[in-house]
Amino acid sequence: MNINFSNENALTVEKVYGPILVQINSLQYDSRKVEENVAFFCIQGEQQDGHVFIEDAIKKGASVIIGSNESMLSKLAANYPDRTFVVVKDAREAMARLSILFYQQAYKKLTTIGVTGTNGKTTVVAYIYSLLNQIGVPTGSIGTIGTMTSGGPFPFQPTTPTTPEAPDLHYIFHQFLQRKEQAAAMEVSSIAIEQKRVEGISFHIGIHTNISSEHLEFHKTFENYKRAKLKLFKQTEKAVVNLDDEGMAKDILDLYHGPLLTYSIDGHPDADVFASNIRIKREGSAFLLSIEGVSSLVHTPVIGEYNISNLLAAVCAALHMGVTGKKILEALPKIQGPKGRFQLVEIPGNSSVLLDYAHTPEALRKLLSEVKKLNYRKLILMVTGVGIRDEKKMARMGEAADGQADVYIISVDHPGYRKPEEIVASVLSGFSKTKRTHITCTHSRKEGVIAALKLAEKEDLIILTGGCINGCQMVRGKAFPHSDETIIEQFYSKRINQTKSSLAPEAK
Repeated sequence: MNINFSNENALTVEKVYGPILVQINSLQYDSRKVEENVAFFCIQGEQQDGHVFIEDAIKKGASVIIGSNESMLSKLAANYPDRTFVVVKDAREAMARLSILFYQQAYKKLTTIGVTGTNGKTTVVAYIYSLLNQIGVPTGSIGTIGTMTSGGPFPFQPTTPTTPEAPDLHYIFHQFLQRKEQAAAMEVSSIAIEQKRVEGISFHIGIHTNISSEHLEFHKTFENYKRAKLKLFKQTEKAVVNLDDEGMAKDILDLYHGPLLTYSIDGHPDADVFASNIRIKREGSAFLLSIEGVSSLVHTPVIGEYNISNLLAAVCAALHMGVTGKKILEALPKIQGPKGRFQLVEIPGNSSVLLDYAHTPEALRKLLSEVKKLNYRKLILMVTGVGIRDEKKMARMGEAADGQADVYIISVDHPGYRKPEEIVASVLSGFSKTKRTHITCTHSRKEGVIAALKLAEKEDLIILTGGCINGCQMVRGKAFPHSDETIIEQFYSKRINQTKSSLAPEAK
């Protein structure tokens, strides 16, 4: 597209050096991916300042450089008079705004549903995706487990774990439109909001799940964290709020004055949608679903009361879109959740592995509360410390797990730049009730999974908490492929082959 930077007030342009009218073929914030006629944004990252890579971007063909360091941009403009240098107050905001313009406001042609909350974002997005596609509304989804079109996985590798950077996000919206999607459900993290990845988007529906302490390595204080999440409800047309959440529900209700639907599983009297008489079994749940005073018995494959709460959030989103209660009820028995969220995997020996992301103390407590309702002989629990998250949370993860299982594996998720042994020690410091003889420590997630599997006997239940973000482990800034399911499959395949070898007749 051709863009005249003197006319684009939405980008908060402060000064332009070089040609005003420029051809742009794509948008990029990573100098390694720059090609001919790219608009390159100088973004301040955790490790690097994008202004440092301007000349690399120019050599690769960048036609426009957009940044906030006027001194540097003006000097480079003198050396490269054929390139355009755009000075803006906030490079991230400008990137978001230009992404909207470049992809022709694609998001406006979709029903956009943004989900925020400490826990449950991925699950709510998956339920919305499943529910809407079942009832005939082609829907895509964006989040921690990847990007999906209504037809299945979309081949896109994001550079962020939850909410894509603005150019990637609006590219995905544009691709959804090309594939005839009508709606897009996405996770909106607090960090993404603060980094303005969703700047300029007016969501049709904004959903709140819950809040507990998280991401303090970024936000520094809980109040900053909450304030970031509340911003979503300043850019949404309709809202969905979990009345059971004491941390933020009231704040949203005080702030938001548009069309609103609320939900509850704890019998909140003011909820528009609520579940009661909940019965949990290994194969699913049964409960009474009440929508606007009308109650219906529902059987669904969803396991765990907190997941029923997540399901109600999806129901509210569908109601906001005008879907009838009848259609919703028809879809719930076939609802599908995301992989790695209360996902049971049967293994040899009549034992089971339960995969659940549970990466916060509150999520871990809720998970263990639900697990106690299942039948098993011995409970083997893997608890991990996440190196790329708030270090103070590690001990609290140990504290939440302490005394809740028979045997423990303490391990590492996404060590980042931290030493694995220090992460394990931090998690271990939260234990006070459990004997150390019941705890095994490992220094990688793969080692942890294998250690848990080796301990399993007949009718045991292994819980692997934490898990992959986008199918990888982050180690010193690099993403290494990882899959718990693959490790489990390979572990038992190897055992079967070893058994066959031991039973084979000796060669004569």
